[in-house]
Amino acid sequence: MKDIEQAVRQLLPEEWQETFLSTQKDIIEFSFTSDGELPLMTSKAGGFGYIPKSMAFPMNREGMPLSLLAQINFAELPALDLYPTHGLLAFYVDYYDDLIGADFDDYENKDGYRVFYFESFSEESYSREEQANMHTPFQDEEQYPIVDTELAMIPLLSKQILLADTVEFERTFHTSKFDFDGFDPYDEKYETLIGFGTQLGGYPSFTQTDPREYMKDGKENDILLFQLDSCFGSGQDWEIMWGDAGIGNFFISLEDLKAKKFENVWYNWDCS
Repeated sequence: MKDIEQAVRQLLPEEWQETFLSTQKDIIEFSFTSDGELPLMTSKAGGFGYIPKSMAFPMNREGMPLSLLAQINFAELPALDLYPTHGLLAFYVDYYDDLIGADFDDYENKDGYRVFYFESFSEESYSREEQANMHTPFQDEEQYPIVDTELAMIPLLSKQILLADTVEFERTFHTSKFDFDGFDPYDEKYETLIGFGTQLGGYPSFTQTDPREYMKDGKENDILLFQLDSCFGSGQDWEIMWGDAGIGNFFISLEDLKAKKFENVWYNWDCS
């Protein structure tokens, strides 16, 4: 949210305003626009992205190609602390799987998704046509696309406060959001502060439960890298849809973010 302090002053009880303002984080929010075919190296959701031919194209365990969920060209974005200032971060998932490549029993299993970071674009990429042709042998297979067309991602440097039902909320306030008694954080008037939307960094949002609550292997401390939320075009001419209006989250440890070890990212999605 661009005017987060003003919104907090207007909406939250006075005795809680400074407490919640102290949880502010810088984020990059994204909106979308449909503008036809886009260059392989630009920030986008859906469509086809940059994958150098020096590497094998990502496939699932059955040999079916993964699909571009989203990619982010950092040179097109405002600077965000801890994030790269150049290069391309790309998220691929399995549209031939009704769970979109996620393994909710084993988050280490990356058979159905990959996250890549490319420092530069010096190598030749698989072309749009070459990538499309990889799907041709499987055209009779059922697919479950999240993004139904190629969309440009428009970045905006913004701020977010901690008002979502997450592990961060419980650690900060020593209680779950459900049991918080300072005021009713589920009141509809606070919805604009909660943080649903597509973003880099900040606090995640869920339609169900934060999966980090059940983790004991260090992943309970991981932070949000990227979040892609369900949304529609203004004329209903395109959509991003996780199941029944759900949301997808990609997590990373702070150490791996600093070291650009994006191959260690894991992901979750849920829907109502």
